[in-house]
Amino acid sequence: MKAFTVVYNADRYMVKPLNGHSPRFLVKVHGQDVIFEHDLDGHIRAESNKVASMSLLLGLADKIEESAGM
Repeated sequence: MKAFTVVYNADRYMVKPLNGHSPRFLVKVHGQDVIFEHDLDGHIRAESNKVASMSLLLGLADKIEESAGM
């Protein structure tokens, strides 16, 4: 899978898959790296950190799921 861009609240975020075909993604949010991966329910979620609001991270996770077709 190649890198792709998601748009959330009129901002663009570059999403890079980690380890080629892995279901983990790296996204720069406010200049910090945030890793998104599948949770126990099979949805993509961000690792816990204090980089951004939870609503932003959940919105990005939903956009990544839509764009990656997961």
